[in-house]
Amino acid sequence: MLYRNKGVVLISVLMIVLLLSSVAVLIGNNYFVSFKRAQYQEFQNVSLNIFRNIESLALRKIDNELKFNSKVHANNNALFINDFIFELNQGVVTGKISDASNCFNINAIVKKVNNDFKPNEKNIEVFRRLMSFNEVDQNLADEAIDQIIDWIDKDSNPRAYGLEDYYYSGPLNIPKEYTASRLFYSVAELKSLPAIRSIGWEIFNKNFCALPDNSLKININTLKINNDYLFSSMFKNMSFTDAQYILDNIPEEGFKDITELKRFFPSYDFDSGNMHISFSSSNFLLLTTFKYENFYSESISLIYYGPNNSYIVSRIYNGI
Repeated sequence: MLYRNKGVVLISVLMIVLLLSSVAVLIGNNYFVSFKRAQYQEFQNVSLNIFRNIESLALRKIDNELKFNSKVHANNNALFINDFIFELNQGVVTGKISDASNCFNINAIVKKVNNDFKPNEKNIEVFRRLMSFNEVDQNLADEAIDQIIDWIDKDSNPRAYGLEDYYYSGPLNIPKEYTASRLFYSVAELKSLPAIRSIGWEIFNKNFCALPDNSLKININTLKINNDYLFSSMFKNMSFTDAQYILDNIPEEGFKDITELKRFFPSYDFDSGNMHISFSSSNFLLLTTFKYENFYSESISLIYYGPNNSYIVSRIYNGI
């Protein structure tokens, strides 16, 4: 009887120890999760402060560099080669400025007329050539053009291949929405248009952007060889193989004007695309990254530079 009581006591003690161990593990896990959550929230706050500070530095740097040299922006410009790098305890912050003008500005498909937006036929022809180089059927390209214009313009009259509110708010479209009646803030907004989804996002992600105006100007001095389709689409009779040759032979210091460009490549006709070629930029992209222990975050800021005013057009945060 004595041994039986001892066995019961031993089992009871073991059960209590097991219960306390489970409670300790549960408390430990909750504490660990709370600790990691607090760490991440602190990382978020620090990241946001870093991103805003790097933006301020970038605005100052752009202003200092461009107020004395606003006519030529080439690959060897200090803006593009001298990155921001700051080392912190167990962390690194980097900031890199690049030219944001080397893309087809989707807002250039229209021009502003009497407080509304109308088709810009010259820029639409560039769009068609770019689609053709990417082997997009012409009818599908025309659908995209009309749907883009209907999304931007302020009237409710659909174009031949266009769509207005009746489609986007109807039962066939999820989520239900309305046309913007404004310029695109981000090229990602194009994903709302059926024609863009049919063409495929890769073409637009690689070649297009949404800048805060209706201009279509690319800075030839900072183009890369993989911009061959974009560059050749600016001209009526230039193949992308010719575009590759030109882009592969642009000097690091760039060209200061169209006369110098023609003299460097005498066998090519640049007149048909003269209105789309520039040698400087007003739009810049700032990529800021922050690495701390196992955490990583980044910010993509679009910066507009003007002689009297510079400002952040848009921000995209990843990792926070």
